[in-house]
Amino acid sequence: MLESVTFVPSDSVLLILFAAAFLAGVVDAIAGGGGLITVPSLLLAGVPPLTALGTNRLQAVIGELTAFLTYLWHQQMNLNGLLSGMIATAVGALAGSYAVSLFPADALRILLPVLMVVITIYSVVSKRFKSNEAAEPKISVQWFMISMGLLIGFYNGFFGPGTGAIWMIAFAILLGYTAKQASIATKPLNLMGNLVSLFFFIMISSVNYKIGLLMGLGQILGSVLGSKIVIRNGDKVVRPVFITVTLLMTVKLIYETGTGPLLALL
Repeated sequence: MLESVTFVPSDSVLLILFAAAFLAGVVDAIAGGGGLITVPSLLLAGVPPLTALGTNRLQAVIGELTAFLTYLWHQQMNLNGLLSGMIATAVGALAGSYAVSLFPADALRILLPVLMVVITIYSVVSKRFKSNEAAEPKISVQWFMISMGLLIGFYNGFFGPGTGAIWMIAFAILLGYTAKQASIATKPLNLMGNLVSLFFFIMISSVNYKIGLLMGLGQILGSVLGSKIVIRNGDKVVRPVFITVTLLMTVKLIYETGTGPLLALL
Protein backbone atom coordinates (compact mmCIF):
# COMPACT_ATOMS: atom_id res chain seq x y z
CA MET A 1 0.00 0.00 0.00
CA LEU A 2 2.87 2.37 0.85
CA GLU A 3 4.29 1.98 -2.67
CA SER A 4 0.88 2.87 -4.08
CA VAL A 5 0.49 6.14 -2.20
CA THR A 6 4.11 7.19 -2.74
CA PHE A 7 4.02 6.42 -6.47
CA VAL A 8 5.50 9.39 -8.37
CA PRO A 9 5.04 9.72 -12.16
CA SER A 10 7.49 11.63 -14.34
CA ASP A 11 7.30 15.41 -14.58
CA SER A 12 5.61 15.22 -17.99
CA VAL A 13 2.92 12.89 -16.64
CA LEU A 14 2.39 15.17 -13.64
CA LEU A 15 1.88 18.06 -16.05
CA ILE A 16 -0.72 16.04 -17.94
CA LEU A 17 -2.50 15.20 -14.67
CA PHE A 18 -2.49 18.90 -13.74
CA ALA A 19 -4.03 19.77 -17.12
CA ALA A 20 -6.61 16.98 -16.74
CA ALA A 21 -7.57 18.32 -13.31
CA PHE A 22 -7.89 21.85 -14.71
CA LEU A 23 -10.26 20.64 -17.44
CA ALA A 24 -12.18 18.51 -14.94
CA GLY A 25 -12.49 21.53 -12.65
CA VAL A 26 -14.11 23.54 -15.45
CA VAL A 27 -16.53 20.72 -16.28
CA ASP A 28 -17.33 20.01 -12.61
CA ALA A 29 -18.08 23.65 -11.85
CA ILE A 30 -20.47 23.82 -14.80
CA ALA A 31 -22.32 20.52 -14.61
CA GLY A 32 -20.34 17.89 -12.67
CA GLY A 33 -18.79 14.73 -14.11
CA GLY A 34 -15.14 15.74 -13.94
CA GLY A 35 -14.28 12.27 -12.67
CA LEU A 36 -14.78 11.05 -16.23
CA ILE A 37 -11.57 12.93 -16.98
CA THR A 38 -9.49 12.55 -13.81
CA VAL A 39 -9.99 8.87 -12.91
CA PRO A 40 -8.93 7.52 -16.34
CA SER A 41 -6.03 10.00 -16.35
CA LEU A 42 -4.80 8.71 -12.99
CA LEU A 43 -5.12 5.09 -14.10
CA LEU A 44 -3.32 5.76 -17.39
CA ALA A 45 -0.55 7.47 -15.41
CA GLY A 46 0.03 4.18 -13.62
CA VAL A 47 -1.55 5.01 -10.26
CA PRO A 48 -2.93 1.79 -8.69
CA PRO A 49 -6.77 1.64 -8.90
CA LEU A 50 -7.65 2.05 -5.20
CA THR A 51 -5.14 4.86 -4.77
CA ALA A 52 -6.43 6.47 -7.97
CA LEU A 53 -9.94 6.56 -6.50
CA GLY A 54 -8.73 8.02 -3.20
CA THR A 55 -6.50 10.58 -4.89
CA ASN A 56 -9.33 11.53 -7.20
CA ARG A 57 -11.55 12.22 -4.19
CA LEU A 58 -8.91 14.54 -2.72
CA GLN A 59 -8.54 16.67 -5.85
CA ALA A 60 -12.32 16.63 -6.42
CA VAL A 61 -12.99 17.89 -2.89
CA ILE A 62 -10.57 20.77 -3.50
CA GLY A 63 -12.32 21.65 -6.76
CA GLU A 64 -15.83 21.42 -5.30
CA LEU A 65 -14.84 23.57 -2.33
CA THR A 66 -13.41 26.16 -4.73
CA ALA A 67 -16.58 26.20 -6.86
CA PHE A 68 -18.76 26.44 -3.74
CA LEU A 69 -16.77 29.38 -2.36
CA THR A 70 -16.74 31.10 -5.76
CA TYR A 71 -20.53 30.87 -6.08
CA LEU A 72 -20.87 31.97 -2.46
CA TRP A 73 -18.58 34.97 -3.03
CA HIS A 74 -20.62 36.05 -6.06
CA GLN A 75 -23.86 35.61 -4.08
CA GLN A 76 -25.14 32.86 -6.38
CA MET A 77 -25.66 30.26 -3.65
CA ASN A 78 -29.11 29.76 -2.13
CA LEU A 79 -28.41 29.13 1.57
CA ASN A 80 -31.98 28.15 2.45
CA GLY A 81 -31.85 24.71 4.08
CA LEU A 82 -28.22 24.23 3.04
CA LEU A 83 -26.88 23.34 6.49
CA SER A 84 -29.60 20.70 6.97
CA GLY A 85 -28.82 19.30 3.54
CA MET A 86 -25.08 19.07 4.21
CA ILE A 87 -25.61 17.36 7.56
CA ALA A 88 -28.11 14.90 6.08
CA THR A 89 -25.77 14.20 3.17
CA ALA A 90 -22.89 13.50 5.55
CA VAL A 91 -25.05 11.11 7.61
CA GLY A 92 -26.28 9.37 4.47
CA ALA A 93 -22.75 9.05 3.05
CA LEU A 94 -21.46 7.59 6.32
CA ALA A 95 -24.26 5.04 6.33
CA GLY A 96 -23.63 4.22 2.67
CA SER A 97 -19.90 3.78 3.20
CA TYR A 98 -20.57 1.40 6.09
CA ALA A 99 -23.19 -0.50 4.06
CA VAL A 100 -20.63 -1.28 1.35
CA SER A 101 -19.19 -3.98 3.61
CA LEU A 102 -22.63 -5.48 4.26
CA PHE A 103 -24.34 -5.56 0.86
CA PRO A 104 -23.06 -6.26 -2.66
CA ALA A 105 -23.14 -3.32 -5.09
CA ASP A 106 -23.67 -5.52 -8.17
CA ALA A 107 -27.34 -4.58 -8.52
CA LEU A 108 -26.46 -0.88 -8.63
CA ARG A 109 -23.83 -1.53 -11.28
CA ILE A 110 -26.57 -2.98 -13.48
CA LEU A 111 -29.26 -0.42 -12.66
CA LEU A 112 -27.11 2.71 -12.79
CA PRO A 113 -26.79 2.80 -16.61
CA VAL A 114 -30.59 2.55 -16.82
CA LEU A 115 -30.91 5.46 -14.39
CA MET A 116 -28.39 7.50 -16.37
CA VAL A 117 -30.32 6.87 -19.60
CA VAL A 118 -33.49 8.14 -17.91
CA ILE A 119 -31.64 11.24 -16.61
CA THR A 120 -30.19 11.96 -20.05
CA ILE A 121 -33.56 11.61 -21.78
CA TYR A 122 -35.20 13.84 -19.17
CA SER A 123 -32.56 16.54 -19.58
CA VAL A 124 -33.05 16.51 -23.36
CA VAL A 125 -36.86 16.50 -23.57
CA SER A 126 -37.97 18.14 -20.31
CA LYS A 127 -39.47 21.61 -20.66
CA ARG A 128 -38.64 22.19 -16.98
CA PHE A 129 -34.92 21.62 -17.59
CA LYS A 130 -35.00 23.90 -20.65
CA SER A 131 -36.67 26.75 -18.80
CA ASN A 132 -34.74 29.81 -17.65
CA GLU A 133 -37.33 30.49 -14.95
CA ALA A 134 -37.71 28.58 -11.69
CA ALA A 135 -41.00 26.75 -11.08
CA GLU A 136 -43.03 26.23 -7.91
CA PRO A 137 -41.44 23.60 -5.64
CA LYS A 138 -43.33 20.35 -5.10
CA ILE A 139 -42.04 19.91 -1.53
CA SER A 140 -40.52 22.22 1.08
CA VAL A 141 -36.83 23.03 0.82
CA GLN A 142 -36.17 21.71 4.34
CA TRP A 143 -37.86 18.38 3.64
CA PHE A 144 -36.06 18.11 0.30
CA MET A 145 -32.66 18.75 1.87
CA ILE A 146 -33.14 16.20 4.64
CA SER A 147 -34.76 13.43 2.58
CA MET A 148 -32.60 13.79 -0.53
CA GLY A 149 -29.50 14.40 1.57
CA LEU A 150 -29.97 11.07 3.34
CA LEU A 151 -30.95 9.19 0.18
CA ILE A 152 -28.45 10.60 -2.31
CA GLY A 153 -25.76 10.84 0.37
CA PHE A 154 -26.24 7.12 1.06
CA TYR A 155 -25.91 6.38 -2.64
CA ASN A 156 -22.75 8.49 -2.86
CA GLY A 157 -21.15 6.64 0.06
CA PHE A 158 -22.30 3.22 -1.14
CA PHE A 159 -21.56 3.52 -4.86
CA GLY A 160 -20.97 7.07 -6.12
CA PRO A 161 -20.98 7.44 -9.93
CA GLY A 162 -23.51 9.96 -11.26
CA THR A 163 -24.24 11.53 -7.86
CA GLY A 164 -24.03 15.09 -9.21
CA ALA A 165 -26.44 14.30 -12.05
CA ILE A 166 -28.92 12.73 -9.63
CA TRP A 167 -28.76 15.82 -7.40
CA MET A 168 -29.34 18.16 -10.35
CA ILE A 169 -32.39 16.29 -11.61
CA ALA A 170 -33.79 16.10 -8.07
CA PHE A 171 -33.46 19.87 -7.69
CA ALA A 172 -35.13 20.43 -11.06
CA ILE A 173 -38.06 18.05 -10.49
CA LEU A 174 -38.80 18.58 -6.79
CA LEU A 175 -37.78 22.20 -6.22
CA GLY A 176 -38.36 23.57 -9.72
CA TYR A 177 -34.78 24.82 -10.13
CA THR A 178 -33.37 25.81 -13.51
CA ALA A 179 -30.30 23.95 -14.79
CA LYS A 180 -28.05 26.79 -13.59
CA GLN A 181 -29.64 26.94 -10.14
CA ALA A 182 -29.49 23.15 -9.79
CA SER A 183 -25.84 23.02 -10.81
CA ILE A 184 -24.87 25.65 -8.25
CA ALA A 185 -26.99 24.15 -5.45
CA THR A 186 -25.43 20.73 -5.98
CA LYS A 187 -21.86 21.82 -5.21
CA PRO A 188 -21.84 21.98 -1.36
CA LEU A 189 -23.92 18.80 -1.08
CA ASN A 190 -21.64 16.84 -3.40
CA LEU A 191 -18.70 18.32 -1.51
CA MET A 192 -19.98 16.92 1.79
CA GLY A 193 -20.54 13.44 0.34
CA ASN A 194 -17.07 13.38 -1.19
CA LEU A 195 -15.49 14.59 2.08
CA VAL A 196 -16.94 11.58 3.87
CA SER A 197 -15.69 9.27 1.12
CA LEU A 198 -12.25 10.91 1.22
CA PHE A 199 -12.10 10.26 4.97
CA PHE A 200 -12.49 6.52 4.38
CA PHE A 201 -9.79 6.49 1.70
CA ILE A 202 -7.46 8.31 4.09
CA MET A 203 -8.23 5.76 6.82
CA ILE A 204 -7.12 2.91 4.54
CA SER A 205 -4.04 4.85 3.33
CA SER A 206 -5.20 5.05 -0.29
CA VAL A 207 -4.47 8.70 -1.11
CA ASN A 208 -1.37 9.96 -2.90
CA TYR A 209 -1.16 13.46 -1.44
CA LYS A 210 1.53 14.77 -3.78
CA ILE A 211 -0.48 13.94 -6.89
CA GLY A 212 -3.79 14.86 -5.26
CA LEU A 213 -2.62 18.30 -4.15
CA LEU A 214 -0.99 19.03 -7.51
CA MET A 215 -4.21 18.10 -9.28
CA GLY A 216 -6.07 20.08 -6.63
CA LEU A 217 -4.23 23.19 -7.80
CA GLY A 218 -5.43 22.49 -11.34
CA GLN A 219 -8.93 22.00 -9.94
CA ILE A 220 -8.81 25.39 -8.21
CA LEU A 221 -7.96 27.19 -11.44
CA GLY A 222 -10.49 25.20 -13.46
CA SER A 223 -13.25 25.57 -10.88
CA VAL A 224 -12.88 29.34 -10.73
CA LEU A 225 -13.03 29.56 -14.53
CA GLY A 226 -15.99 27.16 -14.78
CA SER A 227 -17.90 28.96 -12.03
CA LYS A 228 -17.47 32.30 -13.76
CA ILE A 229 -18.65 30.78 -17.05
CA VAL A 230 -21.84 29.62 -15.29
CA ILE A 231 -22.37 33.00 -13.61
CA ARG A 232 -22.02 34.84 -16.92
CA ASN A 233 -23.80 32.42 -19.25
CA GLY A 234 -26.24 30.57 -17.01
CA ASP A 235 -28.53 27.84 -18.32
CA LYS A 236 -27.43 28.11 -21.94
CA VAL A 237 -24.05 26.61 -21.02
CA VAL A 238 -25.03 24.38 -18.08
CA ARG A 239 -27.66 22.36 -19.92
CA PRO A 240 -25.59 21.28 -22.98
CA VAL A 241 -22.57 20.47 -20.82
CA PHE A 242 -24.77 18.47 -18.44
CA ILE A 243 -26.35 16.51 -21.31
CA THR A 244 -22.92 15.79 -22.81
CA VAL A 245 -21.48 14.61 -19.48
CA THR A 246 -24.43 12.37 -18.64
CA LEU A 247 -24.41 10.91 -22.14
CA LEU A 248 -20.69 10.10 -21.90
CA MET A 249 -21.16 8.64 -18.45
CA THR A 250 -24.05 6.50 -19.69
CA VAL A 251 -21.98 5.10 -22.57
CA LYS A 252 -19.09 4.41 -20.22
CA LEU A 253 -21.29 2.60 -17.70
CA ILE A 254 -23.02 0.53 -20.38
CA TYR A 255 -19.61 -0.50 -21.74
CA GLU A 256 -18.24 -1.38 -18.29
CA THR A 257 -21.28 -3.30 -17.03
CA GLY A 258 -22.42 -4.92 -20.27
CA THR A 259 -25.98 -3.74 -19.76
CA GLY A 260 -26.60 -3.01 -23.43
CA PRO A 261 -29.06 -5.92 -23.84
CA LEU A 262 -30.96 -4.79 -20.73
CA LEU A 263 -31.29 -1.22 -22.03
CA ALA A 264 -32.47 -2.53 -25.40
CA LEU A 265 -35.54 -3.93 -23.63
CA LEU A 266 -36.60 -0.48 -22.34
